[in-house]
Amino acid sequence: MGSDGADLRRRLVADLRERGYVRSEPVAAAFAAVPRERFLASHAKAHGLDAVYADEAIVTRRDAAGRATSSSSQPAIMAEMLELLGAGPGTRVLEIGAGTGYNAALLDRIVGPDGAVTSVELDAEVAVGARRALAAAGVTGVAVEVGDGRAGWPAAAPFDAVIATASALAVPRAWFDQLRPGGRLVVPLRLSPLLLELQVVVALRKARDGFDPVATVVGGFMPLRDPGTPDGDDGAAVAYEEADARVAAPMVRLRGPALSGLIRPARRRLLVAALGFGRRRRLDLGLGPAWALLGYAALALPEARQVALDRPRTGHGLGVVDAVDGSLAVLTVGPAGARIDAWGGPGAEGAVRSVVERWERAGQPGVAAGRVTVRYGPVRPAGWWCSRRGDQWLALDWAPAVSGR
Repeated sequence: MGSDGADLRRRLVADLRERGYVRSEPVAAAFAAVPRERFLASHAKAHGLDAVYADEAIVTRRDAAGRATSSSSQPAIMAEMLELLGAGPGTRVLEIGAGTGYNAALLDRIVGPDGAVTSVELDAEVAVGARRALAAAGVTGVAVEVGDGRAGWPAAAPFDAVIATASALAVPRAWFDQLRPGGRLVVPLRLSPLLLELQVVVALRKARDGFDPVATVVGGFMPLRDPGTPDGDDGAAVAYEEADARVAAPMVRLRGPALSGLIRPARRRLLVAALGFGRRRRLDLGLGPAWALLGYAALALPEARQVALDRPRTGHGLGVVDAVDGSLAVLTVGPAGARIDAWGGPGAEGAVRSVVERWERAGQPGVAAGRVTVRYGPVRPAGWWCSRRGDQWLALDWAPAVSGR
């Protein structure tokens, strides 16, 4: 006889407690009380309750190309984000991305009858499904609204807390404007517009002209969708998609802002170089440190000169094009480990090697050791890495973390 939902919820909570993702009684009580199967009815019917309560993300919707556009997130990262949000009885929460409605139901349980949860979902069909699931689970304190989550939901503002269930390259000003002073924001932040995998989940506290750091943890989510662009378009400039037009899958793909100002022959020369043999330096790093270095490089390399190099057989890399000598160098992480590949003159290779040396001198920090600061306006904040993204500056340094839990 299989386990029932209540028993599986108790086991899930015990597991998340033991692994450190659940640390407070309100979050534990929410996971113990809310039936995830009500929000994953089709998955439960097809695979059983045990599959519903596995600690893994479950894709619930795909586009015509087969790309995931909606899912129920992994319970571990959901618990971590709820802990970082710090909501409690009476809290007014704005959720960006309704998904199945499960996270909103957890929030509703945490904030109680004196609180309120407003969830904004871009996809009207997803919103309808979330409303139905919430009703089936007996949740009445959540308002699921259809709209562009980047604009927040002014009609229900101000909020005490904002949580995003999709990743963003920058923090929309509307979230800042609709959050009360001192309120908390939890958002998956993409470190690079070129590599979706390079993300961290940050908890931020609203300050006078932006957000101050609270905590940073490892995590990754689908991108926050822009209704004006195709799903999955992260704004990267595609330089040349196929090495041979007769081949269905590209052997090498170069893309990124460094290519946008190049004429077509110059782009072709870079692509042809990447198809050939270059100088190679292997880095003696495990997979974890290698990905940390790649994240660091995304922050430290000049964004306007960055390129992503996609080679399905050997891994994906991030690098730079040197504006003076036209050289290319890429830091690649793949099944064979980490390495630096360089073509042409010494300029690009020197830039990538410099980043690796800085990272090593800093003690090989993981990206989660970083502190993210957001500032709106013209004044550039201090930080090891600082990038202008739209109307804001994103700064990151590797100072000891601020306690905010």
